[in-house]
This record gives sequence, structure tokens and C-alpha cells, in this order.
Amino acid sequence: MKKKIYTIFGAVILLICISSTNGIKSPCDSPLVGDHSGAPGETDCSGCHISPVNPNNPELSFKIENNETKYLPGKSYKVIVSIKRKGHDKFGFVCTSLDSLNQSNGAFSLINSVTTRVFSENKRSYISHTPCSADSKDSVQWTYYWIAPSTSVGKINLYLALLVANHDHELTGDTTYTRVLSLSPENTGIKNNMELVEKSKVYPTIFTNELNLEFSNSYKNELKELFLLNLEGKIISKLSTNNSIATLHDNQNLPNGFYFVKIKHEHTIETIKIIKQ
Repeated sequence: MKKKIYTIFGAVILLICISSTNGIKSPCDSPLVGDHSGAPGETDCSGCHISPVNPNNPELSFKIENNETKYLPGKSYKVIVSIKRKGHDKFGFVCTSLDSLNQSNGAFSLINSVTTRVFSENKRSYISHTPCSADSKDSVQWTYYWIAPSTSVGKINLYLALLVANHDHELTGDTTYTRVLSLSPENTGIKNNMELVEKSKVYPTIFTNELNLEFSNSYKNELKELFLLNLEGKIISKLSTNNSIATLHDNQNLPNGFYFVKIKHEHTIETIKIIKQ
């Protein structure tokens, strides 16, 4: 029995030595972590990493391109997250989008799937870094799209938690930063903009095999294209319409989860979140 144990132990040591001499690196440890964005009811990166929160004011930027502070229903906005900390080479972030009731509202779409990823947890949607984008010397930047709700829901807060790590593969000696980006609905004062709410209806928003999209008579002739998107914003299929109603039959055996219906009108684009179960 002892001889067998020694043999196994020796094989493990040999494997480690071979890996070291060949320069093979172990994969970076970066699991999907929701509920750590610093949003209400959540912790931040310090929930796992023993780190001070906002101990100083680094070169950190969390903004929408062109410094937008307003949103139009269904419009996509480019978000930029960047930080500079000399002498550091490990970074990460997680972000979520909540309305005034602290419920997930708005959606995220990827610009680069190598550096960012979208996922959901506890009925909230998140976007975060990927292991491939965690290593960066002295500074890092991520970009992605935030898609406004299909209708005006009042104030939206985007919550960000960002970690600067010392890369010693321990949970100590790191630093956490949190930021909140607040967006208010655009008040254009134009009546037609208010009518956007009545252009399209999707039901049921939680569907199993069939999804119906209904368009008001005033706008059905204006409708251009319909697409079904996955959580990453990639087109899964193009939908067809019949008069004022379009029906999606799930012939693709779609996995359960969040999806979006993108509706392109002549002058506007609507994006409506749906759930397959």
C-alpha cells in the first residue's frame, strides 16, 4: 500500500517538474462573480478580497461615451471603464444596472467577447472582465454597450466594483474601488417620443415555446426588421411579421435564460428583454 502511495506521489512531483520546465502556466483563477458590484443588497470586491475600499483617488474613469447622462428608450450607449495604477498588473471589474426599485433594468452587450462577458445571477444581469483581460501592466481599459430599457423607467444606476490586485495569488493586499453612474430619461418634449411606448408589445415576457409581438396600427407599416438576440447581443434569428402580429415558435430548442427582441422601426430601435423557461 505504501509503495503505491509513493508511486502516485512521485508521479505528481514529476508532472509538476515537467510543467515548470516546459513553461506551462496554470489558467488564471477568475470565476463568474455576480452580486459583488457594490449595488444595494450586494457586496463589492472586498467581499472576497481582503482589501480597503476607495482608500484613495486613482486615475479611474467610469463613463458613457461623450459623457452622456441621459438615455433614450432602446438606445445603445458605449460604456468605458479604465484605471491606471503603476506597479500593478492584475485588474478586474463587475457591473450591473438597476432602476429606482433596485431591480435589474437595461441590458449589456459585448464589444469584445475576449475581454468582457455577460451573465445573470439572482435575477440581475451583469457584465465583467474575462480572465484574458485581467493581466495588464500599470493600466487597463474595458468597453461595452449598455442598452437602455425599451420604455422610460425613470432613473437608472449603473454600479461598478473594480479590483486592483497585487498578483500574489492571495486574497490580501489588494484594493477595491466602487463607482455609480446615474442616468436619467431624456425629456425631449416631443409627443411622438412618448408614443414610442405604444409601438410594440411583447407577450408573454416569460415564454416557453411561443412569443407574440404586437404592433399598433399606427406603426406597423413603419416596421422594418425584427431580430432575436442572445444575452451577449448576438443575433440568433430574424423574425417575420404577418400584419400587426409576429409570432416566434421555438424550433431551435433555445436554452432557458434571458434574450432580447430587437425591433427596428423607420426612425427608432426598440430592445425588449424576454425570458425563456
